[in-house]
Amino acid sequence: MTRRELPDDAPGKYVPYHPNPYYSPEPLPIEPKPQISDQTRDLVTDAAYQIGRVDGISSTVDFAAVLYTSLIRIEAVESVRIEGAEVEYQDVEAYHTQNPSGESDTTVEKDLKEALNYENALTYGLERLNEGDPITLKLIKELHSMILEDVRNDGDVVGNFRDHLVHLTSPRLGQRPFVPPTPAGLSGLMQSLESYIHMGGQHHPLVDAAIIHYFFETVHPFSDGNGRLGRLLIILYLVSEGYLESPYIYPSAYFNRHKVEYVERMRAVSEQGEWDEWIAFFVEGLRSQAETSYERTHQLRELQKRYEREYPGSTNTAKFARQLLQYPYFTAPDLVEYLDVSRRTAYKVVDDLEADGLIEEVTGKQRGKEYKAVDVFDILE
Repeated sequence: MTRRELPDDAPGKYVPYHPNPYYSPEPLPIEPKPQISDQTRDLVTDAAYQIGRVDGISSTVDFAAVLYTSLIRIEAVESVRIEGAEVEYQDVEAYHTQNPSGESDTTVEKDLKEALNYENALTYGLERLNEGDPITLKLIKELHSMILEDVRNDGDVVGNFRDHLVHLTSPRLGQRPFVPPTPAGLSGLMQSLESYIHMGGQHHPLVDAAIIHYFFETVHPFSDGNGRLGRLLIILYLVSEGYLESPYIYPSAYFNRHKVEYVERMRAVSEQGEWDEWIAFFVEGLRSQAETSYERTHQLRELQKRYEREYPGSTNTAKFARQLLQYPYFTAPDLVEYLDVSRRTAYKVVDDLEADGLIEEVTGKQRGKEYKAVDVFDILE
């Protein structure tokens, strides 16, 4: 496809190259500005309301810290699943229970390691923002190094822009691969992205988040990890703009459910200039996930009230039942520390809660048993 085959409002051009032409996007900001329909503007308003609502409820519950960590881990799992990783939220919780010191385990299988890397990178990025640091290319490269730690493929350039062309397979059968710009153009394009972020964009933050995500994925600046890093940047951007207090929404779950449309909507921007359709799809993802997070948080709050109502006493079993939302995945020896009790007492608490159906053993092993809070996991997963 040559330049003349693209409509005038396409934000870039195809450059002939063997065996497939590569796409050369225009730098940010987009000129002329994308035309946004009234319907999409209404969707932005609704999404903003839903995000504000989930931010409000999530930061006030007693288990806010655990919810914060859980949603980061769910986002990590969903993001790597889009890339084909086979990993469950429970796997991530199990890892942290087995490695409480935080030291890296080099024996972890690759799929789980990718999720752990994403969690670490997102947590690090949020910490940097909380310290007042802006989103810069230097930070983006640091995050890329964290995402690919111990999971890089041969030939990957880690922590710096790629030095070769890449070909992205289309989800549509028979369609040629999408080839992002050459390495020579990456520095200028990414500098325009950094400048756009620092200027605060040109639109509502949710619209700018859609533009930034499209641009990052289209430029595809790294040899691997672009999808994960691009989705991570959505959350960091909204937090940096003061639009999201904490990562209480996880957009990767929506993109994973609509994976083919996710890819095709971005390609339609490049080839047809279909900005409004992409922005509507993207913002609906944020709106939908915010709505889901609100309902999930509400259900967890009601579960907490139920445990407090059904276990009002001062026994160790009652005390821990009321703390299950703070410790949804644990081992019996963990209870020795949590409750400051003997091992015998800890095992009695486990037996009591297991008999009541509040927890279940998940390993199937005779030794080193691990337990999860059934109702909590049902809501989170």
